[in-house]
Amino acid sequence: MGLNIKKFVMIAGSALCISLPAKAAVIVLGGGFAQMCYEAARDVDDPSMTQITGSRIDIAPMDICTIAIGAGDLTARDLAGTHNNRGVLLFSEGRFDDAMKDFDSAIRYARDIAEPHVNRGASLVAMKRWADAVPSLNRGIELQALEIEKAYYNRAIAHEELGDVRRAYFDYTKAAELAPMWEEPKLQLTRFTVRKKP
Repeated sequence: MGLNIKKFVMIAGSALCISLPAKAAVIVLGGGFAQMCYEAARDVDDPSMTQITGSRIDIAPMDICTIAIGAGDLTARDLAGTHNNRGVLLFSEGRFDDAMKDFDSAIRYARDIAEPHVNRGASLVAMKRWADAVPSLNRGIELQALEIEKAYYNRAIAHEELGDVRRAYFDYTKAAELAPMWEEPKLQLTRFTVRKKP
């Protein structure tokens, strides 16, 4: 017996209420300014100043990452991680096109790191490019991203917007299983009714 999944949409005024994509995932690679870039991306919720190795510094987080990238002393993997982390900062500012450029650069430097793929997918979801987002999110899942629940969640949004309610339901369910303390996937699942086919 298969599942018949009926989607219920939430309406706020006259606009469909769509979930925002999950936050981008940061990774740490390299040391020095690359490490500082990671710490800035990790602390993205406090963009005015960031805590770097125990002291407050007055350098814009984006500048820290740009310095690390331009220093010329990073391996390809470290460059990938630093581009990813700068992309996270851009993503947090809603600069999705610029974030995409960094995620694309990260992928060019190291195709086997999952986080830039997941973050690229999240940016595409944020830009409502649903069909374009799915392959990036698939790749991040294949590569076993550290915060893989974000990939499933964002892919669920993309599937739902593309009209594939069944896949959306299973991706929200997977995100909820992987991160049981994260409320958003569980909230999204409340909009679905699952019935067994007669």
